[in-house]
Amino acid sequence: MIIKCMNNFDWSDLDARLLQLLVAVVEAGSITGAAQSLGVTQSAVSHQLDKLRAITGDALFVKSGRGIVATARAGALAAQARELLRQ
Repeated sequence: MIIKCMNNFDWSDLDARLLQLLVAVVEAGSITGAAQSLGVTQSAVSHQLDKLRAITGDALFVKSGRGIVATARAGALAAQARELLRQ
């Protein structure tokens, strides 16, 4: 089943790992925190975020002080990702 989103990207381009990563970064508010919660390196999280950005066509996160904040788009996608992961 192909689910289309606001910018018409294909959710089938995303696997469960990318969805989990998106949720982890949104919840942690940092790449370091997300990496720790996922048990991977910061570099791995950064590379996967680059892949997500390319797929979604959005920056997804912006720097804020010592951490990062999800864009409105990332927040909406994370909510949808949580639902998909629950199913």
